[in-house]
Amino acid sequence: MHRRRRTSLALMAATLLAAPLLTACGDDARPGAAAVVGGERITVAQLEAQVGQTRDAQVAVFGEQGYADALDQQCSAARQAELHQRDEAAAQGEKVVAGRETCAPDRATLAGMISERVVKAAADEAGVRPTRKDLRERRVQLQEQTGGTAEQLEEAYLRTYGIPASRIDDHLGYQYRLDGLRQKYAPGSSPEQADQRVRQELVRTAERLGVDISPRYGSWDGEQLLMVAGSDPWLSSDPRRLGEEKAEARSQSQAGGLPAL
Repeated sequence: MHRRRRTSLALMAATLLAAPLLTACGDDARPGAAAVVGGERITVAQLEAQVGQTRDAQVAVFGEQGYADALDQQCSAARQAELHQRDEAAAQGEKVVAGRETCAPDRATLAGMISERVVKAAADEAGVRPTRKDLRERRVQLQEQTGGTAEQLEEAYLRTYGIPASRIDDHLGYQYRLDGLRQKYAPGSSPEQADQRVRQELVRTAERLGVDISPRYGSWDGEQLLMVAGSDPWLSSDPRRLGEEKAEARSQSQAGGLPAL
C-alpha cells in the first residue's frame, strides 16, 4: 500500500496539478519573470540558476554522458506521468488532447517550481506543515531505501528527480505536504482515489492563487494538468480575462501540431 502511494505521488510530482486552461491577460507588467504564482514572481534568473545548478551537479557526478542519460531517465518519468494522467482522464470520460512538451529542462524545472508553490499553499490552508524533525525522519527512511549512506541518497535524487543535494529537503517537504493532503482529504481511500481528491484541491488552490506563465516556457492545460506550448504575450489561469469563445479557439490551436510524448 505505502509503496503504491509513493509511486503515485512521484508521478504527481512530475506534473503541475494546476488551474484551468490558461488564457491571455493584458499588458506585460512582469519583465524578467518566468511565471507569477499568487502574485509572487518566479524570475528567469531564478529559473536559470536552478537549471544550471542541477546540470552542474549532474555533470560533476555522472559526467557529460551521465547527464544526458539522467535527462533521458527524467524525460521517461515525465512521459509515464503524462500517460498516467491521460489514462485517468479517459477513464472518467474527459476529453484527452494529444501533444505535450514536458521534457525540456527549463520547462520541467519551472513546472516543479510552480507546483511547489501550489502544493505549499494548499497544505498551509489545510494545516499541513512539516517540521525539521519530520524531514529528518523522512531523509533517514529514504537513505535506508537507497543503500544506507547520504551519498547514495543524494545520487539517487540527482539521477531520478534531477534534484541536487542542496534541494533534497525542499523535495521532502513537498512530498510530506502531498502525503498530508491525502490524509486530510482522503483518509482510508485507495491511492488512486486519494490522488484524485488531492488533485481537486490543488486545482482549486491554483485557481485561487492565479498562475501566469511567460510564453517562452509554454502554458498550462488544466484539463490534463500538463505543460503545453503557448504563443500569447502572457498566459493566465484566470478565465475571466477573456471570453469563452476566444479561450476555446486558443485551446484548439494549442492542441494541434505539438509533438506527442
